[in-house]
Amino acid sequence: MSEHADIVVVQYPRGVRALVWLDLVTGAIATTHAGLRDTLRRGVKDWEGHLVCPHDGHIFMSAVYDHFFLSGYPVQWLSVSGIKDVRNAYRV
Repeated sequence: MSEHADIVVVQYPRGVRALVWLDLVTGAIATTHAGLRDTLRRGVKDWEGHLVCPHDGHIFMSAVYDHFFLSGYPVQWLSVSGIKDVRNAYRV
């Protein structure tokens, strides 16, 4: 993964956080949550109810944000530079 990414942070109950990020250089999408990887691979519905898949890049990240927001989870969108290493990264 490159050092530049857009990240959606999902706050699960009981303090668990999951990150979903889009590598801005390669276009790869990954997550820190193994169980979430399988869900993301199937695609998620956006605000309007359309199924969006990981290969859709930024549109997919927006749909991930919308999916968790509409499901009642606290979410945050971050754009970051300087990521060196993320443990437990699962490529979507």
